Amino acid sequence: MAKRAQDGGDDVSLFPFLSVLACVIGTLTMIIAAVAVQALDNDTVDQAMKYEEKKAELANADEELAQLNAELKKKETEIQKENSAEQKKLDDAKKRLAELLAKLEETQLKLDQISLDGPKVDLAGEAETLKEMEAELKSRREKIAQMEKEVADRKLPPKESEVSILPGGSGVGFDPSFIECDDGRIVIHEGDKTTPVRTNEMNTNPVLIKLLETVKANPKGQIVFLIRNDGLSTYYSARNLVNAKQVKNGKLPVVGDGRIDLSYFKEKKPE
Repeated sequence: MAKRAQDGGDDVSLFPFLSVLACVIGTLTMIIAAVAVQALDNDTVDQAMKYEEKKAELANADEELAQLNAELKKKETEIQKENSAEQKKLDDAKKRLAELLAKLEETQLKLDQISLDGPKVDLAGEAETLKEMEAELKSRREKIAQMEKEVADRKLPPKESEVSILPGGSGVGFDPSFIECDDGRIVIHEGDKTTPVRTNEMNTNPVLIKLLETVKANPKGQIVFLIRNDGLSTYYSARNLVNAKQVKNGKLPVVGDGRIDLSYFKEKKPE
């Protein structure tokens, strides 16, 4: 049997054509992608980036603000504690000053009661104690002035504008007439009226003389001296004058520099 004659034509390969077609498609795809990227809104991208930056800055600012608020609260707490301590020192000093004033008056009263014609008494100890008390009293006044200045500098609440006067005992059984003893003068309180009198004019002042005569004529009448921190020497002079007129008298210390308030004695009349 005769063999089939072989086809003598050449075979055609399609591989180069497909490769070229694939490259063309890839190139077109890259061109389309590049055009699409360029078509994006660059301003929107920039705004988004700036927004993120500002957001981060705002978060940092909030953190710094929180730290500053914490430090401020801490400082305020420390200042309040310091102010409370200074105010307590001031109140303690005023209380001690009132005690020293009462003790000094008691010692002075003992010295005044000693008669020159009586038996001789050794007053060295009393005199020394009196000097020590006066020195301590002066020191306390200086400390009080210094602390009041510090309180004013720290802007603490101001002191009371009025000083209420309350009776030292029962507050009944006598008709009080008040004389305030200040530095270099006395102030006579008669109802809502006040009359200042200089220390060197007390012996001749008609208002004071009339008041002493009125109190002396009243069986329940009594002069009550209101002694300021700087009015101790004025009190001694006024008391000597009142004792010479044989008028009953007593005393009450005044702690503070405010205006005298006698409303207690106006509302509650003595029986």
